[in-house]
Amino acid sequence: MTEIPEHLLQRSRERRAALGGEGGSEGDGQSAAAAPSSGAAEAGDSGAGDAPSAAVPAVAASAPAASAASGSAAPAVIDEPPSPIMLADREVRRTRVPIWAVPVLVVLPFWAILYAGAFGDRGGEGPVDPAVLGPRVYAANCSSCHGGAGEGGVGPALANGGAKITFPAQADHVDWVKQGSLGRAKGTPYGDPARAGGQRTIQAGVMPGFAATLSPAEIDAVVQFEREKL
Repeated sequence: MTEIPEHLLQRSRERRAALGGEGGSEGDGQSAAAAPSSGAAEAGDSGAGDAPSAAVPAVAASAPAASAASGSAAPAVIDEPPSPIMLADREVRRTRVPIWAVPVLVVLPFWAILYAGAFGDRGGEGPVDPAVLGPRVYAANCSSCHGGAGEGGVGPALANGGAKITFPAQADHVDWVKQGSLGRAKGTPYGDPARAGGQRTIQAGVMPGFAATLSPAEIDAVVQFEREKL
């Protein structure tokens, strides 16, 4: 009697188990095991001379089963590289602007324009007419002590040509505005000694020097305004 080799039976079981047919494998194993028994019975009935021919169909029957098992095995998964379209889509997703950043990007240009307009370099103001610059400087720096119209206050009056009477020479007037009286002793004389009504003397000593805070053009303009317009 010829039996089916054990390794063929084992291979059939493994392939069926891979396909999820564990129960079926056991059934096939039992039917395959039963096949030799029936073959042996037939061989006993027909005689010793017919035994080889009875075993051959059993082996041949197991071969198609093994072939079917191998043919129905799960197809192999091929790991193919991603296509260029998929790669491009991934790149777009990585570089996409977050939704919260959209309002910031919209407002940012307007903010930059406002910032440049408020704090940017505008190229500086061009030359200003001394007739315009003088009153501007006087109102900002001198009117609080000498009066808005030069009528006097903490400082002496400058109206009605008072500045020209004290400083006949414009250069002396300019030097006085640059140096001021701050820090000088009370009673210190200044200006023209031959001034009508007597030479001026420092009364309070509170006028600051403007050499460090006003430009030469501004000082010249305010001196001209005090001499010509008050």
